[in-house]
Amino acid sequence: MTNLMLLPDGMRRWSEANGVSLDGGYAAMADKLIEFMDWAREEGITTLYVTASSAANHSRPAAAVTTFMDAFNDVAKRVHRTCNFDFSGSLDLVPAQHLAELEDLRDRSAKDSGFTLHYILGMSLTDEVIGIFNELNGKIPALTEEILARHAYVPEKVDFLIRTGGAVRMSSFFPLTSPYAELYFSHLLFPDLTRSDFDAALKDLRARDRRFGGYPA
Repeated sequence: MTNLMLLPDGMRRWSEANGVSLDGGYAAMADKLIEFMDWAREEGITTLYVTASSAANHSRPAAAVTTFMDAFNDVAKRVHRTCNFDFSGSLDLVPAQHLAELEDLRDRSAKDSGFTLHYILGMSLTDEVIGIFNELNGKIPALTEEILARHAYVPEKVDFLIRTGGAVRMSSFFPLTSPYAELYFSHLLFPDLTRSDFDAALKDLRARDRRFGGYPA
């Protein structure tokens, strides 16, 4: 079982480079994400976590927020009957109409498909930690790793993480309980990613010697 996290970055720059609107750029993102899901399934990935937005993204003008949320909701509408769909994050930041639609799609998704598409919305490591503390403060005798994992935005340990768009940083997107996730940074804008690019990234990630802090075997 392998879990993969995707940070699909670069849609605004792709839109500008290709002379299309931001809506067009995110429409291209949606099509590519569905392709990416198929690639991941074919390679034995069991859960694909997608960082749909950071907390800071939701401070953009309302029209821009609507654009990226419409695109991610469109993907969920197109694939929910063929996968288990779920989501988590700072859900108070998500527009009510988009959140209601995602809840409906989650409830009607194919729970027994063997593949999960999981969005993280409004991702922020500081907001996540503060939210967990405020939720559990005074309600448990002590915080354990198991309790932390149950309340984290990403409920399982991430094995591999791919970020497109050329930035070599995590921004607000690091999964709290996955300190040993292997990271791969691509210079490509997400809509330009091809199957051969994905294969190269996965080959690199799978070839790494994962020691989890220990000595070599």
